[in-house]
Amino acid sequence: MRVMGFILFVSVFSGICFGGNLYILWRFFSFFYLKRCWYFWVAVSLLAVSYVAGAYLERLFPCTLSRGLLKAASVWMGIAWIALVVLLTHDLLRLILHYPTNISRWIVLVLIVSVTLYALINAMRIEVQPVQLAAPVTMNIVQLSDVHVGSVSVRHLERLVEKTNRQNPDVVLITGDLIDPQGDFTAQSLASLNRLKAPVYWVTGNHERYADLDRVMGLLASTPVVPLRNQVVEFGGIQLIGIDDSDDRRQVQMRLQELKFDADRYTILMYHQPEGFDYAANAGVNLMLCGHTHNGQIAPFNYLVRLRFKYLMGLYEKNGSALYVSPGAGTWGPPMRLGSRNEITLIHLQKD
Repeated sequence: MRVMGFILFVSVFSGICFGGNLYILWRFFSFFYLKRCWYFWVAVSLLAVSYVAGAYLERLFPCTLSRGLLKAASVWMGIAWIALVVLLTHDLLRLILHYPTNISRWIVLVLIVSVTLYALINAMRIEVQPVQLAAPVTMNIVQLSDVHVGSVSVRHLERLVEKTNRQNPDVVLITGDLIDPQGDFTAQSLASLNRLKAPVYWVTGNHERYADLDRVMGLLASTPVVPLRNQVVEFGGIQLIGIDDSDDRRQVQMRLQELKFDADRYTILMYHQPEGFDYAANAGVNLMLCGHTHNGQIAPFNYLVRLRFKYLMGLYEKNGSALYVSPGAGTWGPPMRLGSRNEITLIHLQKD
């Protein structure tokens, strides 16, 4: 059943990619009066399957060449999304304003290149977002989410560790998708985690499940990261709950019903996807920390993500409880950020 679901997903994804690439290349060939010969269809087909094929090749034959091909396919996927949005906007406006394309085609080209360069540069920046909440204890917490080491460089993780240490946190909470172990990814790739100066707790994300959770646990064993897998622990006078990521939207409800925790004590729940907050708030959780959404990563994809997730990014409150959804500290797929940011969330718990 899982195999059939995977085949269906790849087929639908490739079909969407084919349609998008066909539209992009068709419009550019029209802009510059190029003839659509056999190589046009070859180009459309290759670009449509480039990411899926690149990911498959990199998994089977991990080497510099396969990783380079996957990176190029990832970049093209981001460029194609930006080009699609710009071209659709251009063509819709042209239906209304009826302007000639002899000038607008160059505007379209410059706009696509400029936005792409900005998105690539923006994906390398890391911002610190402070959040202040009342609590029965005073504590500084750094939340990291969706770092995706393996998709992003080891140097990116090193920069995150350096910047996290500068915040002087009492504890670091990692809400899933820390790593995407690809190819010859080793424990050495995570060595910079050993330089974190505060205790570190981590919960699983969907990408760790996809990558092989047993392998991920083995890689983390050489670091100070403490997995919280459907567990409750005490730290600094508060309770920390970690729940494994799941595709079941009732996961938080089911696990909280099983776990024994004191609802009268300040409780922080770590769960990768922003699901189950309403139940958690009613169950006595004071603060829920999530990630997963990337805030869409490349706008206007965030509007599509919002159709799936009620809580997209930032701070939400319900019945005296709070939820913070991180936009993530790294990128997956295209190494780009547009209308979103890489974030280290610095949560100040302030005693009343």
